[in-house]
Amino acid sequence: MKKDISWMPRQNTIVLVYRDEIEQFAMLMNQGLPLDTLIRLTFKKDEEIITYLKEGMNLQEIFTLNQKKLYFKYLRILSEKLNLRDALDCVNKIEKSSNTFFETLLKKISYPFFLLIFAFFMILFFSDYVLVQMKDYISNGMVFVFIHLLKWGFGFAILSMIFYLFLYYVLFYKYNSKMKCPFRLMKKMISLQFVCMYQALDKSYTSTQEILETLACMNFSVVGKVSNEILACLKNGKSLEESFLEIDVFDSDFKKMLVYALTSNQMHVFFDLYMKKCSLDLEKSVKKISTGIQLFSYISIGILVLIVYQIMMMPLNMLNQF
Repeated sequence: MKKDISWMPRQNTIVLVYRDEIEQFAMLMNQGLPLDTLIRLTFKKDEEIITYLKEGMNLQEIFTLNQKKLYFKYLRILSEKLNLRDALDCVNKIEKSSNTFFETLLKKISYPFFLLIFAFFMILFFSDYVLVQMKDYISNGMVFVFIHLLKWGFGFAILSMIFYLFLYYVLFYKYNSKMKCPFRLMKKMISLQFVCMYQALDKSYTSTQEILETLACMNFSVVGKVSNEILACLKNGKSLEESFLEIDVFDSDFKKMLVYALTSNQMHVFFDLYMKKCSLDLEKSVKKISTGIQLFSYISIGILVLIVYQIMMMPLNMLNQF
């Protein structure tokens, strides 16, 4: 007998609000408007939101209902511990501070990476098609050796960058305490993100313990998992300094700065200093890497063009000899 399921209620998966609407709502919150007027001015699905409010849901629950994006995950956690205005302010600070550097990083690396891939396919095409057709005119065997070295060199460089991006993904999204980070640059990136998120919450909380407990709720990120490790060390009787120093993925400069911060009881001052110093160091490192990739690509393409020109001229030189 076929079961009739038409009467069964379907789960509501509709997203009621969007980030830009919430940002507009936050801007108008201090203007003294009635809540229903504010909702009608800001949100497209205003009637649904007002209905949910009448049913007993609060705005925080409505804003994060069926939301999957990282912004709303932060908002869901922070709104449980702060009022809506402070929660929105903290989320914006976290997003702005932790994403600014990574957006800059991607912008600076994207062009060199594209250039690297373009040069690699150019060399691949030349070595596998053009060079094969003209091998009878080439008397110097070193040309083949050099082209193959270029091909393998570019292939290794591209694979190295892909491996680094994969390692970045694993550490930032699949991190656990058993993992070791072999790259100092990546340790700086993790330390910077932790400090950015810590500083975003600093003015809304009264103690380091409360900040760490809130960050620990964000266990979908490396910062949340690291915060859980620190709290576990504190529960085992270790001091705050010892707990921070236990974390392997923290940068040595951060650990050094932290000792002074705890000694002077001025965490926010030293963390601000570390953010500026670390951002500058990372920018310099990224600039060196991107410049090196560009130089390598330009020089290789230049040499390749010169070799192609010489090979193209070989038949003409042979004709001139007769």
